[in-house]
Amino acid sequence: MKQGLTLKIVRTGLALTILASLLSACAPRATRDQSQVVDGLKLDYGLIVGEDIRAHPVGHPEADMHNGPPPDQRNYHVVLAVFEASSGRRIPDADVSMALAGPGHPGFASIPMEPMRVTGQESYGRYVVLPEPGRYRLEFRVRTVGRHQPIRARFELQRPE
Repeated sequence: MKQGLTLKIVRTGLALTILASLLSACAPRATRDQSQVVDGLKLDYGLIVGEDIRAHPVGHPEADMHNGPPPDQRNYHVVLAVFEASSGRRIPDADVSMALAGPGHPGFASIPMEPMRVTGQESYGRYVVLPEPGRYRLEFRVRTVGRHQPIRARFELQRPE
């Protein structure tokens, strides 16, 4: 009887270990590159210091994007371009959100990104505050027409001093 119980515990532990391994293999891995291909989509992101956008002259299209840059000096504009990996065709009609974790951002709450057009090219963007220098993790979630589940791509960035 005791041996049967021990065998059940070992089997359950082994099954849980295998399940955890399989699930962790499915999670996107963070990359320090600014480009990643996931499930047929190529995602390229960029980070622009908010100060640089505030320096644009009045009337410049980027100066007014997303209601203009916030006054906080630690804000950055995150831009994401989404392409079909096989053809390079830009995807203009996706539902895109971003999660941010790092200093001052303890979790992965999802925040929507807005469609934007710069120099005639469709992208997605939003402002974020990166309060302290350090390592941050961005996770983009992109749902395109015909997909029920969004693809997820994680990136790591180092905010400079």
